[in-house]
Amino acid sequence: MAGSNEHTESMADFYEMFEASMKPIRNGDMLEGTIMEIGPDAAILDLGSYMDGILPKEQLEDGETLEDLKVGEKIRVAVRRVDTRNSQILLSKRDADRVIAWTDLRDHMEEGTAVLVKVDSAVKGGLRVHCGSASGFMPASQVDLSYQEDLSVFVGQELKAELMEVDPEKKDFTCSRKKVLIKEREMAKERLFATLKEGDRLKGKVVEIRPYGAFVEIENGVTGLLHVSDMSWSRVSSPADVVSVGDLVEVGVTKVDPENQRISLSLKAVGIDPWSALDFGVGSMLADKEVTRIISSGAFVRLTDAIEGFLPISQISDKRLRSVSEAIKPGQHISVKVLSIRPEEHRISLSMKEVDQESGEALPEEMSFYSTDDDDEPTTNLGGLLAGLTLEE
Repeated sequence: MAGSNEHTESMADFYEMFEASMKPIRNGDMLEGTIMEIGPDAAILDLGSYMDGILPKEQLEDGETLEDLKVGEKIRVAVRRVDTRNSQILLSKRDADRVIAWTDLRDHMEEGTAVLVKVDSAVKGGLRVHCGSASGFMPASQVDLSYQEDLSVFVGQELKAELMEVDPEKKDFTCSRKKVLIKEREMAKERLFATLKEGDRLKGKVVEIRPYGAFVEIENGVTGLLHVSDMSWSRVSSPADVVSVGDLVEVGVTKVDPENQRISLSLKAVGIDPWSALDFGVGSMLADKEVTRIISSGAFVRLTDAIEGFLPISQISDKRLRSVSEAIKPGQHISVKVLSIRPEEHRISLSMKEVDQESGEALPEEMSFYSTDDDDEPTTNLGGLLAGLTLEE
């Protein structure tokens, strides 16, 4: 009984194969065949038909040879002509490859997925490219995120591109690398903002300078603001005094705003805080220090390369001054005494009137007509004024 079932199944398979072998095959049909034999001029394929498939070497893809094929390999071929007299079907792998290429291109365009194209030449208005056996065009405006004047640098390169139009009848397609770059940039932004946090250290390139700071590109298409106040511990007049476009810099992240996609950066954050390593203290005498600028209430004095102290107008002279410029001017070198240090506020208060400007040493206490409470307005030092005086009876 079992043998009878096996016989019935084998007969059914035979009739199925026979019917398949007798199905009409027409010019232009796409078929899959198995390579049975490879000769010097052609390969013979089993197409599941009573006729053999003949693939001449001239019908291979450009640059492909019969030696590239393997016996037993399954390949897609197109029917060029059915020769019933000789029971042969003449095939073309080249035609099949092109049909497959255009079908794949159309599928990629509908799905919105990128393809890999190779640049053949730079022509007027863009680049001639190919994807597999299909030739296409990339407009100059779609080559990069910004306009590229010399397109010849792309010749020979493989580029990821998104298909804009596919026309199998005209055997042409139009593609865009710019669309791929925009998507990649947005994905990079999402990844960056998902992981970036305050305190991170990054390396980036200065891409733009404004009066209020500089923009640093820390990842492809992602920039952060390096504000002028975060460029140095000392006062910066212009961002261009510290950085230039194209500079590679290491910066610290001070603030991340994913909602508005803003990043605040700092050069100060990656350096040593000079306020944590002062080599002077309250009461120190500091000689030959430069006055950097003056304002109505006093003057700023450079104490180190990175730190300035403030000299109130009341601490410049024992005489009452109507303006700071009556006594000192920017660029002048003076000696000062440190009255107070407030590291948390980054403030140092100074006195000039308590220091002998010639020797740089402290004046005797009785020679100071005014005393002060830090950088507030001075009060009369009557003890110093009356010391040594006697009253006549």
